[in-house]
Amino acid sequence: MIAGEARKPMDRMGRMAQRSTDHVSADEEDGYRAQVARYPRLSSDEEAQLLATRGASRDQANQRLIEHNLYLVYEAARARKSSGVSFGDLFQEGTVGLISAVEHYQQPGPDFAATLRQAIVATMDDVVGQTAEARKNDQAFASATQLLEAAQRLLTERLGHPATPAELARLLHWEEARVNLVLGLLGEARTLHDQELLDYLENLEDIDDLDGEL
Repeated sequence: MIAGEARKPMDRMGRMAQRSTDHVSADEEDGYRAQVARYPRLSSDEEAQLLATRGASRDQANQRLIEHNLYLVYEAARARKSSGVSFGDLFQEGTVGLISAVEHYQQPGPDFAATLRQAIVATMDDVVGQTAEARKNDQAFASATQLLEAAQRLLTERLGHPATPAELARLLHWEEARVNLVLGLLGEARTLHDQELLDYLENLEDIDDLDGEL
């Protein structure tokens, strides 16, 4: 079975459409660069003083540490511009990692900047990996649906009646349960008038290499 096939087609194709329109614009990156520029890097003494802050002033010290280390998030996001995730999403995910690392840092501890970089990179790489896996599942589902519809057309034309799941399974060398699953998802999309999914499938290239298997 294709990983993720059981997810709803509308959810799946909605993510595909979103990612297909997401792109790293110069304006977006410039906006984050301007935001980071408002908070210059701290000196070693300033950083040490903020890290040593305790009591009621600790939250304010953490806020300054977060703001003045946003440049680390920006650098990590720039290094992943071709990852398929928008710059804004990368920056937001990296900022989550930065905030968590600052709030949980304890002295004495490992190098502060290295700890922040590690947390930022981990959160960004996690979302990049999830996006890549989702895209892979999206493409696999679309290919499976296209193959199934091509097989339906061929068998209906050759046999003179609508193809049964068992006949489709034999032609495609699939398990019958998989045929039923993909048919169900496609039927759900049609019932819900998921035009986005149907338009996407119709725009795929026709598959004609099944004819030789009949």
